[in-house]
Parts: sequence; structure tokens; C-alpha cells
Amino acid sequence: MATGTTHSPQQPIDAYTHLAHLLRSPAPDSEALLDRLYEELLNRESRAYAAGWTDALAQARRGGADHAG
Repeated sequence: MATGTTHSPQQPIDAYTHLAHLLRSPAPDSEALLDRLYEELLNRESRAYAAGWTDALAQARRGGADHAG
């Protein structure tokens, strides 16, 4: 499972194009296609999770959310 978090987030059209390519590329069988799609899902989920933590840490370093106080 590849979960690199150093890649910049893909633009929506890039993501669509990549998924369309996965669906159109020949797979030995349906299980292999599902494996490819699942791997892509895990990869995107890992990047989104890491990006969320990066955003949260950056916000914490800036002093947190706008505090009404």
C-alpha cells in the first residue's frame, strides 16, 4: 500500500482522469480491478487524512481558531 504524503493534492480533473484510466485499463479479472480501485481509495484517504492533520497543526501553531472571548 502506497501512502505517500509528500505529493500535492490532485486537482479534481486530474483525479477524475486518473480514476477513468484505472477503470479503462485492462485488468486480468474483476478482482484485480477492485484491488486497483481499493488501493487508489486508500491512497487518497491517506493523503486527505495527512492534509487534515497538517492543516490542524498549522492552525494550532497560529494560535488556534478564531476565539471569541
